[in-house]
Amino acid sequence: MTSSSVNLEEIPSESLMNELLRRMKCAPKPDKRLILIGPPGSGKGTQSPIIKYEHCLCSLATGDMLRAAVSAKTPLGIKAKKAMDKGELISDDLVVGIIDEAMNKPSRKKGFILDGFPRTVAQAQKVILCL
Repeated sequence: MTSSSVNLEEIPSESLMNELLRRMKCAPKPDKRLILIGPPGSGKGTQSPIIKYEHCLCSLATGDMLRAAVSAKTPLGIKAKKAMDKGELISDDLVVGIIDEAMNKPSRKKGFILDGFPRTVAQAQKVILCL
């Protein structure tokens, strides 16, 4: 949600102050790019919000990014939707493209946590090129 679509008068003062304090805490933090790797159930999803908060990072979950690209009808989202509609797996190149777009957004300038990708050595080699 952009600031132009939010009426600040509707947001509780406590929430605004908490966000201000969070931003002041985050300003001096160094940039970081983290990739959480592990099998299902190993705690990636549990640790991600903790790391995200402590290090002032954005969390990039591939499933969320795919759904957002499809919803926004980006060129890569349109390709992903075609594959999804056919019941096909989304290609590594397509997922890497969506990740690359997400990593380059201004809101990710302090860094991010990549959760849910890569899952294979080949995927890791492709995503490393984006970093």
